[in-house]
Amino acid sequence: MLDEVVLDQSVNQATEDISLDDYRRLCAILIGAIPLDRKQSWAGKVITYLASQTMQSLDEGNGVPRISTKAIYLDLGGNPKQQPSGWLSPIWNEIEERHYPEIEPTLIEECRRAGLTIYPRLEKDHGKPAYYRIEITPAPASSNEQTGVEEELPKQSIRYKRDLSLKLSWPGKLFFSTGLRWTPFKRYSYVTWQLVFLLAFTLFDLLLWVLLWYSKPPLSGQELVVISMAIGMPIGAYWHFRDIFRLFEDRILIAPDWMLAIKEFGATVEINRSRNPDEDSTILVQRYTSICPVCGWMIKLDRGEPDFPRRIVGRCEEHPREHVFSFDRMTKRGEPLNRGVIAPNHIEQSTPTEVSESALPPPERGPA
Repeated sequence: MLDEVVLDQSVNQATEDISLDDYRRLCAILIGAIPLDRKQSWAGKVITYLASQTMQSLDEGNGVPRISTKAIYLDLGGNPKQQPSGWLSPIWNEIEERHYPEIEPTLIEECRRAGLTIYPRLEKDHGKPAYYRIEITPAPASSNEQTGVEEELPKQSIRYKRDLSLKLSWPGKLFFSTGLRWTPFKRYSYVTWQLVFLLAFTLFDLLLWVLLWYSKPPLSGQELVVISMAIGMPIGAYWHFRDIFRLFEDRILIAPDWMLAIKEFGATVEINRSRNPDEDSTILVQRYTSICPVCGWMIKLDRGEPDFPRRIVGRCEEHPREHVFSFDRMTKRGEPLNRGVIAPNHIEQSTPTEVSESALPPPERGPA
């Protein structure tokens, strides 16, 4: 689709100091940062296509290209029942709002490991037709660069990154969109409301048991409903207050469904306390993800039960029971929790025919 690809002269002029080799490395890092389970989606295919076409254009000496909507549509085989813009527009919105923010922290980290102070971003030039391109931007300063300490990750360990694509429900946005400052007024108001709720709940449950005490057999259907309510309400209250107490005791908890938008999961609600006693704590709803070093799929946080009770662990989306990692909310690091699970490049491959003679049992000797 050479007629649908235009050289981006503004990018060529702005990136004269960037070598073509670095540009190719950035495109390769961008492709490698896409999780394996995302590469087969349309969003993953579009990102891979833009990076590969940019690398091809650079190899041919044509500079950085801008690729049109029609070129992407035809080369990737878009839905023939839709127009190119109608097909690509929702995919691009999904890339901007979810998929690229999801991989951006990993992308920046991989560029730093490659010795680069820049990283690639996806840009859309609006117009008729619209063009898409890869833009190079300076990477933000890391904590290691600020302290001057180079931090290396041990083998098999993972580093969690904040997922900026997390979407909250409308109650979640109302209370936690920018973090809930846990001021003394809010703290006392919340405790008072919980005590009033517990008192009203207890009185109502006692009233139900009193009604049942003075009822005459045989029990009617309404009385059976009252019995189920009298038994079920304390159980519901236990689950309600258990999660509240656990949050303030453990400082972190898997976020309940009512805080998150539909199809969102793996987020946490945590209390960030300040070391300064004069500053208020903040309650945040966030999601941390990483890439599984064993299979390359996405890792998201989940409850540790039943194998790791009272713990928040990182579970691989493809192997949630085998590829399990710890989660340190302070360092944002994780270590493998299941023994014997190691990355493929550390596995010593062998076949039954590759057994050394020293490992074979000695031959049996007959009678002299």
